[in-house]
Amino acid sequence: MDRDRAAPVDRRRLQIPYRLVLDRYGALDEAEDDLMDLLHGVLGTAVGVRWESDLTHANPWFHTLILDVSDSQGVLSCAQYRALQEGLQALDLA
Repeated sequence: MDRDRAAPVDRRRLQIPYRLVLDRYGALDEAEDDLMDLLHGVLGTAVGVRWESDLTHANPWFHTLILDVSDSQGVLSCAQYRALQEGLQALDLA
């Protein structure tokens, strides 16, 4: 697919496969500190985050943790979003 024609990305919501969280940490509670450190490092300590889950798919492979930061600062810049994605990759969560 051509990069210019890719579907728009909602940069206010980070989607992380639950299977990666469980593989890396064993439980969501164990991942919270690392995820908050990442958000604070990129977006500042005043960032507000809503923790959501998408567990609607019958197959748990497709369950998703969603970190929604839309209430705190609206749309993230491309650089901020890229930094968050790189941080998730460094944590083996992307």
